[in-house]
Amino acid sequence: MKYWPNALTIPVQPYLSLYVFLFILWSIGVVFGSMMVSSLDFLQQQDLFFFVEQYFQSVQNESRVWLSDLTDSLWTHGKFLTFIFLFGLSFVGLPVAWFLLFFKGVVVGFTVGFLVHQLSWQGFFLSLLAIAPQNVLIVAAYLIMTTSSIVFTLHVLRILFIKHQSSRTLGEATRHYLKSYVIGIVLVCFGSLVEVSVSFHALSWMADKL
Repeated sequence: MKYWPNALTIPVQPYLSLYVFLFILWSIGVVFGSMMVSSLDFLQQQDLFFFVEQYFQSVQNESRVWLSDLTDSLWTHGKFLTFIFLFGLSFVGLPVAWFLLFFKGVVVGFTVGFLVHQLSWQGFFLSLLAIAPQNVLIVAAYLIMTTSSIVFTLHVLRILFIKHQSSRTLGEATRHYLKSYVIGIVLVCFGSLVEVSVSFHALSWMADKL
């Protein structure tokens, strides 16, 4: 990591406990989302699976507009990341940033849980090929941004109330926070590229098998 350009790096080791805590928070969201599947009654499961089948058919039949898909993906994930960034700027909004990370886990957990529940091992492989690849990058972006929002808030509090214990100025803390946001956006861009290319082809291939 020390060989990377300094502008593209963020300190991980000093905040490792925060990353672990937030990853656990996201993981709890995944577990919670997967458990929500069992709470659905039979009719609700059938209605949802009908929409899944319709989506599979649309993947097989419709002609893709690659740029449009990429734009939609960037807008969805970039907007989510920007919300975390903005909420991190205010002390009151910081718990909302945590909730957004938890909610992302719930969405992933529910999606994977529903596919596995309905399609068994085929649903597991579908999740592994079409959902996991982009989420490795996108969830990493969310973790970096949420961790940075906590660190930024702590630095601002130290600057405002315990100045002699702060090793950074407000400008330095802001620059580090903005750098984390830029790195998160870069990860989201790569994740969106994976989603509209690798994951879509994997989804199309699995749809043929199903």
